[in-house]
Amino acid sequence: ATVLADSCNRGGVYCGVSLLRKGNYHDHIVQVLQDNRQPTDDQHIQNSIFDCLDGGDIRYRGFCANGC
Repeated sequence: ATVLADSCNRGGVYCGVSLLRKGNYHDHIVQVLQDNRQPTDDQHIQNSIFDCLDGGDIRYRGFCANGC
């Protein structure tokens, strides 16, 4: 697993755009979206919602069509 310099807080819920501001989450977000059969365009990368898990890992929760 990749160790992120600045990761999300466990138990938190984050928009993709917030994760991108926090650290190097781009590839991780793309992987999680692919695992959940979601598009990986910028709209989905930035406006999807993720749960933060142990160690800065993230889980896909949903997509905000109107933005975060």
